[in-house]
Amino acid sequence: MQQPRNVLIVGAGMAGMTLGLALGRRGTSCQIVEIRPALSEPGTGITLQGPALRALRTVGVLDDCVSRGFPQSFFKTCDAAGNVTGTVDLPNLLGQPYPCTIGIMRHEVHGVLAEQLEKSGVPIRLGTSIASLSQDASGVDVEFTDGRKDRFDLVVGADGSNSTIRDRLFGTEMRPYYTGQMNWRATVNRPAEVTGRYSYFGPTIKSGFNPVSQKEMYIYLLQNIPERPRWRDEELPGILRGLLAEFGGTLGRARDEVSNPEKIICRPVFSMIMPKPWHRGRVMLIGDAAHTTTPQLASGATIAIEDAVVLARYLHSERPLEAALQEFTDARFERCRMVVGNSEQLGEWEKKPGSADHLVAGLVAQSYRALAQEV
Repeated sequence: MQQPRNVLIVGAGMAGMTLGLALGRRGTSCQIVEIRPALSEPGTGITLQGPALRALRTVGVLDDCVSRGFPQSFFKTCDAAGNVTGTVDLPNLLGQPYPCTIGIMRHEVHGVLAEQLEKSGVPIRLGTSIASLSQDASGVDVEFTDGRKDRFDLVVGADGSNSTIRDRLFGTEMRPYYTGQMNWRATVNRPAEVTGRYSYFGPTIKSGFNPVSQKEMYIYLLQNIPERPRWRDEELPGILRGLLAEFGGTLGRARDEVSNPEKIICRPVFSMIMPKPWHRGRVMLIGDAAHTTTPQLASGATIAIEDAVVLARYLHSERPLEAALQEFTDARFERCRMVVGNSEQLGEWEKKPGSADHLVAGLVAQSYRALAQEV
């Protein structure tokens, strides 16, 4: 297999758009299709760890992302009253003037990536997905849901945890599983004293907050609930305020701001890592399609963005395509398995409040040290 000259990327999330930029900068013709009619869901905050910042620098968007986010240098654990019980100093992988990590609204990252893709001439076709695909030794024939047909050297499934590309390649048995937790996020005003990410360990649940701009932070809460509930949007503020009632300190004071259902998101937590290989022939998986991680390490977006930059590098090596895809997976697998596995372990500890709170900061620090190593 020769190096790909024409690549289709399925999914305009962070992995897909970053891959479009990385390939475009190396001169590879590519296009992105996205089934959603818009690029982002408003209202969700995320963390971009140092490795993500390092990767974003290689595609020319680091400064724009940093300017739209909130710089951070530590992560702290607290008891239910808000007393600090542990501190993790985050590594600065890029040196000054760059931060160790940033909190940022998801739509801000999508906006930066989309703007750069437009400047680079990489097209994004919204409201479109794949109706069928078939491949042979020299390429992949694709029919789109809008009736258009085309042929590509490589197709990359970056279409998230519910990946249809993964289903086509490996069957539905490889889908992520529900972990027994619901992930709540609510955007509120940022108090001046909040300059980093905090996790509070209460009698029954874990919560905390993360600053994402000079004006805003988001509250996060992981609720242990075996069966996935079905709530109406108008119910969410009252339910979340009730869950936050066991916390004091800054988190307890922020509870009173939880009132607007449009600024609250509650979603089930899923987890999965694909066994090797992550490709079949000329179709490859990256990001959440290959490794869906729980939010405990706040590193899902980070390893997805890393995937994109690393894959672009392997695709432009001197290796044949089959070897490049396999070597990419070999290079990424243990790192992504570590994030998925350690995040799952943190989640299991959260389901038994008080059983391992003293171990959390150590496992988080160990994970971040491992992620600091460049791949």
